[in-house]
Amino acid sequence: MTIGVFPVLSYGQDDINFTIGKTPYRISLSTGTGVLLGQSEEIVYKYSKKDDKLSQLNWDLNPLVYLGSALSFSRADPLAGLGVAADLSVKFGLPILSGTMEDRDWHDSSVSTSYDDPRLTNFSSHDAYIQGAMLLDVSGGISIPIAAEVVIKAMLSVSYMRFSWIAQDGYLEYMQDGWDKKYLQGTGITYDQNWLILSPELGLFWPFHQVLTLDFRFFISPLIFASNTDTHINKNVQYSDIIQGGLYLEPYLDLSFSSNQNLSLVLHGSWRYITGTRGDTYLLMIGSSSNLFQKNPDGIRAGASYSAFDLGLSLKFALPLGKLSKKN
Repeated sequence: MTIGVFPVLSYGQDDINFTIGKTPYRISLSTGTGVLLGQSEEIVYKYSKKDDKLSQLNWDLNPLVYLGSALSFSRADPLAGLGVAADLSVKFGLPILSGTMEDRDWHDSSVSTSYDDPRLTNFSSHDAYIQGAMLLDVSGGISIPIAAEVVIKAMLSVSYMRFSWIAQDGYLEYMQDGWDKKYLQGTGITYDQNWLILSPELGLFWPFHQVLTLDFRFFISPLIFASNTDTHINKNVQYSDIIQGGLYLEPYLDLSFSSNQNLSLVLHGSWRYITGTRGDTYLLMIGSSSNLFQKNPDGIRAGASYSAFDLGLSLKFALPLGKLSKKN
């Protein structure tokens, strides 16, 4: 029986029915774990429209280990007709050693007075530790069956990513010192990186086997916003970057194995790539009397990039809200 649009359980001799309005839908819950493998990049450009760099810091994700959960809403049978779909997922990174941070500079006034000198002047390498990370993805749209066994999805997505690193120990080398290594101990740099991305999403859902299903999605967008903070503890300097634009790409694939209607094992793989961002950078001398951020000189621009593979494994449980039938 049905009261309004609320699901009501009714027992019969041959079936168990759940109904919600006239269209059968279901909510799916999943939980799992995975890794990110890649790198995030912090950049200072010499010029606003050229790729010549003043500074580059590469922060490894090799790996970042995460725990995640997801919630999705869709038709119980997407092949049955036009429907709406929505997804929410959240992942939290564990605080572990994630690889190496390498810092490069291409201009040092003590080495060269020429701003256009292309020589590498400073280099340092440190252990990179993830202090915290969160990846939040929300999307919603419609699903349209286009063939007997294929459904396409047209959706809009919002993605938020936050990473927090510290760089510890390691060594540095300066051209002016003949590239002699100077070894360091303790925390030298902290870096917080925040991304917000708005993107259209095109997907393909294909239950190609009785127990196997492919869910492919593709994202592309220039709507990228980031706010990043870099603190050099030994120099008492903090840089704050506000950047936007560029290009975001992400192919995404889930392979699901379902032993029954309600339980699935999902293998996930995706590659998220962000490049070409530009923005302003601001400098704060920690402990100074002014305690104000100063904008870097005209021409100097901030940037950031990101490239990482996401490999995960999760268990998914579907709660039917539409009509199901169980025959004796």
